[in-house]
Amino acid sequence: MIEVFNPKWYYIDKIEEEKQQEINELFKEFIDNEDNFAQPPAWNCNLQCSYQHKNNSQAPWDKWLEIMRPQFDKFVDSIGAKQDIEILPQEAWVNKYNPGDSQEMHNHCTPNTNISLVYFHTINDDDDCNFKFYNHEHGDYQLTGLSDVLKMPVSQNTMPKVESGSVIYFPSFYPHLVSPHRGTKTRITFAANFYVVPEGWRG
Repeated sequence: MIEVFNPKWYYIDKIEEEKQQEINELFKEFIDNEDNFAQPPAWNCNLQCSYQHKNNSQAPWDKWLEIMRPQFDKFVDSIGAKQDIEILPQEAWVNKYNPGDSQEMHNHCTPNTNISLVYFHTINDDDDCNFKFYNHEHGDYQLTGLSDVLKMPVSQNTMPKVESGSVIYFPSFYPHLVSPHRGTKTRITFAANFYVVPEGWRG
């Protein structure tokens, strides 16, 4: 029997239609204004993003976090907490993927970030989302030749099945990427980073 040990994990759920609509109304003006987006200069990719943009703070992030808080609580309840915790928001931004756009493999890990999320604001019917987690260990199987001769119970990429309103929580150090957008309409996602710490923690 093949047993898999120490597997990676992510939490996926979908927020209610009513909450999705509330987010749509909150962000419509911000998303429709192209002046709020640019290609981040340090990113080796092709998309429009509000990350570190001078206008990013004008988005209603506080209200969005209030809407998302019950979902975050569901995530914590599902995985379990060893003690009382605090969830400290760090930053959030909007990504706009036009047809052909993509994002290189990266992670969100910083000294003050340990959980990240992606909220799938707009996934169209003809959209191919292509958000993928990357498994670094897969390269070791290739390097040693095992993947050439044995059927390894591992894969290089894991692509969650998502739709509009889906939200994924994952450890910030996970490498992930978005392969080229094959849809015909703009795909919109929100990304956010959090620092989950013991209650009363003072860094």
